[in-house]
Amino acid sequence: MKILLVDDQERIIKAMERLVDWDRLGIDQVYTAGSAADARKILEECPIDIMLTDIEMPGEDGICLQKWQMERYPHILCVFLTSHADFSYAREAIHNGAFDYILQPAEIPEIEEVIRRCIEQMKIRNRIMEHHGSFEEVPEELTMPEAVSWGKWMVRKDSVLVKNQIVNLLHYAGREGYLTDGYRQRIIRRFLEACSIACYAQDKTLEDLFTRSFTYEKMLHSYASDDELCRGVDFCLRQYHRIIVEKEGDELPYTARERIQDILHYLEENMERMISRREAAKYVFLNEDYFSRMFRKEMGIGYKEYVLKQKMDYAKKLLQNTDLPVTLIASKVGYDNFTNFTQMFRKYTGETPSEHRKNH
Repeated sequence: MKILLVDDQERIIKAMERLVDWDRLGIDQVYTAGSAADARKILEECPIDIMLTDIEMPGEDGICLQKWQMERYPHILCVFLTSHADFSYAREAIHNGAFDYILQPAEIPEIEEVIRRCIEQMKIRNRIMEHHGSFEEVPEELTMPEAVSWGKWMVRKDSVLVKNQIVNLLHYAGREGYLTDGYRQRIIRRFLEACSIACYAQDKTLEDLFTRSFTYEKMLHSYASDDELCRGVDFCLRQYHRIIVEKEGDELPYTARERIQDILHYLEENMERMISRREAAKYVFLNEDYFSRMFRKEMGIGYKEYVLKQKMDYAKKLLQNTDLPVTLIASKVGYDNFTNFTQMFRKYTGETPSEHRKNH
């Protein structure tokens, strides 16, 4: 595995050469370049796998270098390492197909983690090519709609269709072995293009969807897992809805009541899963302890107590109104272990599930 480091500041390159544990990462050759011109020569002469480049350099900048690299060597994964946190830099870098975007000053473990993910992505890509013969050609089911289609759905207030299609794309990609960070990035880019179109139709800008707690850059980086990506999509769609509903004022605060309502809806949609307090807090972008206090204040009951009540009440309804086996009812309310479900149900109602069905 070969990597190219591009930066006009020699001290930064020397520091990375010396401090990054290349052997542990599986990198057997580290090339360096002090300019985009030098980098081009190396790319033309050597089989590079990963390119880590600064953005601002004398002469040709890193963005232009990456565009050139993508046209000729699209298999190379590019990571930008820069001190610029500017919105437009992040947007253009990811839009052009960069793998990631790291802000300086960056800790060595952070740089190593991104390189590790690059290598993991290449391994997945190689497996896809072995099984399917091509990485670029994907099944028709994985073809994303044009951004304008998703944008039109949002304008028609059919945002749920956008979310459902993203979930379906992720599910199918995972099942067929095509799910990579790169595929998630493509979904994010397409989704953000759609958001931009929909915001324009409402006389707003894409930046209006983001807050201090959830920035555009954070959305761009929401590709580590399906859950993280979907949480980002949910947040953007909620913000977009507020743009439509609340036409007055520039500030669209995400209030405590709105966050709790979003969580209640999320719990209802995911009854068959056990949503931890940590996951719930993360879903509405809050610290776990603060979320717990806010939930109790708004609902008058603790989060765990509420979830238990919700599941047991739903289980009672299924026992009373359906002939479903008790084991299946247990799974429908998130219990994989039937014994645990029976114990919790009895503790909550004073009856076993079978007794409750017989008595009601």
